[in-house]
Amino acid sequence: MKKLLKEIIFLLVLSIIIEVSSCSSAHHANGWYPVADIPENMIEGKAIATTKDFEICVLDSTYYPDMIVITGKLKDDKIQKWADATESRIGKRIGFVFKDSVIMAPTVHCRIESGTFTINSNDRKLILEIFDSLN
Repeated sequence: MKKLLKEIIFLLVLSIIIEVSSCSSAHHANGWYPVADIPENMIEGKAIATTKDFEICVLDSTYYPDMIVITGKLKDDKIQKWADATESRIGKRIGFVFKDSVIMAPTVHCRIESGTFTINSNDRKLILEIFDSLN
């Protein structure tokens, strides 16, 4: 009887651990999100803009010959949301999330009314992977 009780308790604890770990791994669509400073690069809320909201994306190495960046612009119907979100994040960070990882998270210094953005990383292969996923 004691052995059966121990096995039942073990299975209950195991099922709780599995359930908790599966619930804590939320998936985020690729795109721009509010990001906290502490804990570092923690996504704070809903997407400001996902990659589905991108109108144009191009690879650019003009200003940084040893590094490539993605420059882009949001669709017209998302520009106002971007402008409002960047204004509300002045002094705070927004991050570009790709495959549930924060790739970069700059501090916002002003309202961005143009709907433009850049995505960069020292990892050329990663930037190319992100760009390929956008096309």
